[in-house]
Amino acid sequence: MPLKDGDFVLINYTVKVVEDGSERVIDTTLEEVAKKSGIYDPKRVYKEFPVIVGRTSLLGPLEKVLRELDVGERREVEVPPEEAFGEYKQELIVRVPVKRLRRMNIPVRVGEEVEAGGRRGKIIRVTERFAYIDFNHPLAGKKLKIEVEVVGKIDSPEEKARILAARALGMDPDKIQAEVSEGGKEVKVKLPPEALGLSDLDALLAKAVSDIREYLAPRKVDITISIEFPEETVEQASSPEEAGEGEGEGASGEEQAKQAPEAGGEEGEQQD
Repeated sequence: MPLKDGDFVLINYTVKVVEDGSERVIDTTLEEVAKKSGIYDPKRVYKEFPVIVGRTSLLGPLEKVLRELDVGERREVEVPPEEAFGEYKQELIVRVPVKRLRRMNIPVRVGEEVEAGGRRGKIIRVTERFAYIDFNHPLAGKKLKIEVEVVGKIDSPEEKARILAARALGMDPDKIQAEVSEGGKEVKVKLPPEALGLSDLDALLAKAVSDIREYLAPRKVDITISIEFPEETVEQASSPEEAGEGEGEGASGEEQAKQAPEAGGEEGEQQD
């Protein structure tokens, strides 16, 4: 039975750039493919990628193909530039005075990445007075070929809660624990210690709560969603050395752990 919007699935994929009659692998979830293609990253964990059909940001052609597949099926889809990262545009190459970049403490050299106006670019040419920065996406103008396989479907509410929290917080689902009570009236999500270091944590928690409520809470049924940090993290954050014996900027780790679920629940409903 083909997948439908809202289904939680695990996929393996391999993305290739097609140019000059050849194919070059640029991304994959498969370790053996990464090694064979020369793009293996020892710091990366190669594993299936969780997708919520219709809600995970995917390229249009890939999204369409995914809806036609079932668990265990695979497909290869070609994506033209206009449906991938757009055509390459000469007008996105900007000439900037070398002096200006130096005043901004930006190394003036070919290949250096630059961020300006919320856009990322790369210096592609340098003269005595000017640097030329290319703000096109690195894959602009490129035709892609994507191999995708649906390797599993997720029905467990605990697994769904972990994936939703991980997606909202930008974390690895394997580092998150979740419990869902019988009837789905209560969901508890426990985050790892490093979650306390996330910037804009309140907003991220609100997003996690909103998503979990949307996907797991039956209508007209009250649900309590709590985000709990490990005890050792709370104790450490509340110690005199780190929390200034209760004085200083912001709430202590214990106070944050208590406040986060309440603030998240209210803000989550507003974002929903």
